[in-house]
Amino acid sequence: MAVFGFNTDVKVERTVFHVQTEDRGSANPVLDTTIYVKGRVLAKRGTSYQDFLASPDFNESELHAMLERQHKEIIEAVRSGKLAEMDQLEERPTPRGIGVQLLNPATFLKGTTATLEVAVTRQRDGSPLPDATIRVRLHTGTPQPLQFETKGDAQGKASLQFPMPRLGPGGAELVIQAVGSEGQDEIKYTVRPRPKVGA
Repeated sequence: MAVFGFNTDVKVERTVFHVQTEDRGSANPVLDTTIYVKGRVLAKRGTSYQDFLASPDFNESELHAMLERQHKEIIEAVRSGKLAEMDQLEERPTPRGIGVQLLNPATFLKGTTATLEVAVTRQRDGSPLPDATIRVRLHTGTPQPLQFETKGDAQGKASLQFPMPRLGPGGAELVIQAVGSEGQDEIKYTVRPRPKVGA
């Protein structure tokens, strides 16, 4: 089972930013925030809590509060347009080809079952691209990744469901690829095991 900490969608004009904040755990004591736009990483922010972890004042309640504060601060930076990387979006030329997007990045894993809701669009105007081939690979560290494939419908959407295997300490990499008549695209997510209680 995986954990993603706090997840929030923030809409600024016509753009939706997905803000995800998580604790890496005692082996790597960092509070990580990643900002996604259309499934791609726009920016990352990290805060080490190594000193706090070694302190006799360490407690999980305060760590949880630190995680929440960082998440809220990044959300406010996005809403106010103060995130520096947001300038990159305005400077990009009109994209061509296709784009694949995971519609439910915060909720695709329920228990031990993964349900991916995927959409494929034309980059030039955002219109749905029908009948694209959608491939999913889950790299868990074994020689052969788990692989799944389906076709998008007339609205460019598809749903894939599969059991999530038990993850090792390194977690897994989820790769979603779309191939259509106007090109191909892929996005990647890191899935991590839930930290043990008291870790």
